[in-house]
Amino acid sequence: MKLTARLCAPDARRQGLLATWLPADAVPTSARFPVDTDDPVFARILAAADDEALAFQVSGETVFTPAELAGIGHFELVCRAIARESPADFSANDAVRARTPLVDAGGAAPIRLVSGLSLTRITLKPNMVASIGDWTQEYVLAAGVVKTFIDAHLSGASFLPLMKMNAKAHVARTDFVQLFSDAILRPAIVDASVERITSRLPEENGHLRHLGCLAYADSALQDRPDFNRTAEPWGGWHGWPSWVVSARVRDAFVAAKLRGWHFRPVLVAKTALYAEYVEKWSALRAAVADSRSKMDGGRW
Repeated sequence: MKLTARLCAPDARRQGLLATWLPADAVPTSARFPVDTDDPVFARILAAADDEALAFQVSGETVFTPAELAGIGHFELVCRAIARESPADFSANDAVRARTPLVDAGGAAPIRLVSGLSLTRITLKPNMVASIGDWTQEYVLAAGVVKTFIDAHLSGASFLPLMKMNAKAHVARTDFVQLFSDAILRPAIVDASVERITSRLPEENGHLRHLGCLAYADSALQDRPDFNRTAEPWGGWHGWPSWVVSARVRDAFVAAKLRGWHFRPVLVAKTALYAEYVEKWSALRAAVADSRSKMDGGRW
């Protein structure tokens, strides 16, 4: 396992500072510079950014070896594609969200399990999934994806009608569906990769933000269906829960060459892999807290 810190350097001064510490072939074309948190140069960079004008926004990315990934039994879904909403779709979907009751599932904040969403124009290929808009944690599935999941006998998922605007009325689509599950996990472990947000925005302030991988007690993942929702709104402060799926979902998805999701490993407490994960994240959080820089990114 490796924990990579990505340092956001949007201006010439911070890019220049990084250039003095990093080899030329390590400088990416984007504004986020990767540094291994085990490399002593990481602490030196943070120390060199000793005023507010040089401070970095730091995000963390846990990179697992193939052997470590082979032992992972559950994954969090990460969106790789977005099905764009029309203005009318967004208004309708926001209204659906607002009237969907919040559910207290035992997490730090309640969640919403939303159905009846709208997408008027969809251009997905038969082997694709996509997020419904760029602000939800709900997914539209093409026909080939639904067939793959049914043929694999995956549990915990329902395939609900999507709506579309037709002559100023909402009608059900027959070509795409919304993925739905009301199977809710027990609360995730709050560890070193979770922080509490301090923000001037009331909708964010005090909420938990997940910076890394979800983790659970082993018993929380036993005898679960293949598709699950988290007890916390890791998908956003609107109450969107994230999705946790079994390795069977990932295997079926990859074998059928489906597209649209990345699979982030879910960790299990009291394992050597999780102990190493917590150790690395604790060191990263401590290093950033002892500097002018701040943690960035994550889900809440």
